[in-house]
Amino acid sequence: MGALKFGKLYYGWWIALTALAVNALLSGPTYGSTGLWIDSLEKEFGWGRTQLAIAFTLGQFESGIVGPFVGYFIDKIGPKRVAMMGVAIVASGFLLLTQTTPIGDNPSVILSPLIFYIAFSLIMLGNTMGGFIPMMVITNNWFTRYRSLAMAVVTLGFSLGTFIIVPLMAILISPNVLGWRNASLLVAFIAIILPILLWKVVHDEPTAPNHVRQFKTKENIPFRKTKPLKTFDFTIYEAIKEKSFWFMGVGHGASAMLTATMMVHLILAFNNQGLSLELSALMWGIAMGIGGIGQLSGGIIGDYLPKEVCNWFFGALQALGVFIAIFVSNIFLAIIFAIVYGIGFGARAPLTTSMRGEYFGRKSFGKIMGVSTIPMTILCVAGPWITSILYERTGNYESGFLLIAIAGLIGSFLFLICRKPIHPSLKST
Repeated sequence: MGALKFGKLYYGWWIALTALAVNALLSGPTYGSTGLWIDSLEKEFGWGRTQLAIAFTLGQFESGIVGPFVGYFIDKIGPKRVAMMGVAIVASGFLLLTQTTPIGDNPSVILSPLIFYIAFSLIMLGNTMGGFIPMMVITNNWFTRYRSLAMAVVTLGFSLGTFIIVPLMAILISPNVLGWRNASLLVAFIAIILPILLWKVVHDEPTAPNHVRQFKTKENIPFRKTKPLKTFDFTIYEAIKEKSFWFMGVGHGASAMLTATMMVHLILAFNNQGLSLELSALMWGIAMGIGGIGQLSGGIIGDYLPKEVCNWFFGALQALGVFIAIFVSNIFLAIIFAIVYGIGFGARAPLTTSMRGEYFGRKSFGKIMGVSTIPMTILCVAGPWITSILYERTGNYESGFLLIAIAGLIGSFLFLICRKPIHPSLKST
């Protein structure tokens, strides 16, 4: 079979666009719609929010444990194969979700939603294997000069998935439309189709299939006349010895904690503060849509301005957005939240990953990305969990959102003290 004709555009951009689509289709019904699944199960089975948030907590904890192994397998068998396995696991998780029923007669028992815990853990495991990490590794392999912009395109998938899919999921999950069981079945069917897209379009690196080479044009900066940027590849063991590795990991984790908490609680919080569930989902979708614009802007900015300063500024802006969410009681304030949070989240997202690639190179990027998820996971588990507990105690989200906003602000400052490490081979003895 002949090679697919994609014109003169550098093939790496088709890789980035495909990764965008994969991230959108995986993240929209899962991360972006977490609050919708929780709301549906809470209403049908009488489970509490802290109880249901355990599923997200387990999923995040599982991702943290699995992340380093995902990085290892990516470097062993290639990100494409790992991603295809991950997507299959997501499909199995959503199929199991359709079978969710209480275990026992008492809904307040912590193990009552056990089937939901297992299903959501499978979904989160599949997302870890099929989404962010392998897509970023592949993109990192295909770009040098325009790495920030390319990664912005890939991370745009989360924003587009939330912007387009979450409001749609709010409608589909409604008992008057599909209901949450049939909506879950639909998502499983879509996830089953995704491996075809991955198999046809995605290639691990530019040197892999011979037919990719014919698409190299003058747009392909790393392979033609333009001199590549000088980078040195760190092994995972060399990387974890650098302070900047951990500063970046915790700083990234603080921002990710804000996103994780918003994914679980924002729709519920806005609904609790007077907005309808559908409008709350729409506002979260708009925030992520604005985040998509911010991601592209952040990718461009990161190729011209110091990434350390940019990460600090946009991380602080994201924290400010969470603080504003405390006061949202009408559509006007919700739009203010969407603008501030969306820009902060969106612009920061590609900058952190691009900065990590710039600091530590390509060779062990999968392992480095995997180990980097450890501090991120700890914070992503803590944020939604603590917010759930504080909500159960106070009946509102004020104290929980305020606490994580402060933590996010502190985390953003860690980027300012990051310094690009000197490769061990260049250090004087």
